[in-house]
Amino acid sequence: MRPFLSTKRLRLRAFRRDDAPALHEIFADPHTHTIGGGPFTRIEQTEAWVERRIATRTDLSLCWYGVRLKATGRLVGNCGIFVGRTGANEPEIGYMIRRDSQRLGYATEAAEEVLAECARARLGRVWATVRPGNLASVRVLQRIGMELDRREDDDKGALLFLSRALHDRPT
Repeated sequence: MRPFLSTKRLRLRAFRRDDAPALHEIFADPHTHTIGGGPFTRIEQTEAWVERRIATRTDLSLCWYGVRLKATGRLVGNCGIFVGRTGANEPEIGYMIRRDSQRLGYATEAAEEVLAECARARLGRVWATVRPGNLASVRVLQRIGMELDRREDDDKGALLFLSRALHDRPT
């Protein structure tokens, strides 16, 4: 996947180590970082997260992007592809937009561009997993054409699996 993407309002750039301080502001906010183990309390957690995304890009060519406003350069979130519950051949899309920038369509705009890049990179299918109570994220996934495949339960409760076929893989 390419390291730079662009939309009408956003610039997406593959994360670099020097992005960790700005990203940590987002990851440390309990109103924004509500998934997984919740907000990060130490910059080292964010630095380790960035390192894992850099390694995934190097090893598997799957990219995670910082989402910045074109007009100001401000980091408003992140969006990308990762090896999730569905594996490297059919990776997951994810995104997080800082609280003060939510409800402006940035998650949808960034996710649409990342899906277009996935299609360009010849990924056949992309998945997303989301808790049913995360209605904002469910709506973003529906807007980008993801369809419900199944529901499973894990140790945290119900989990929805949505997917979108991008195109058939070459034979």
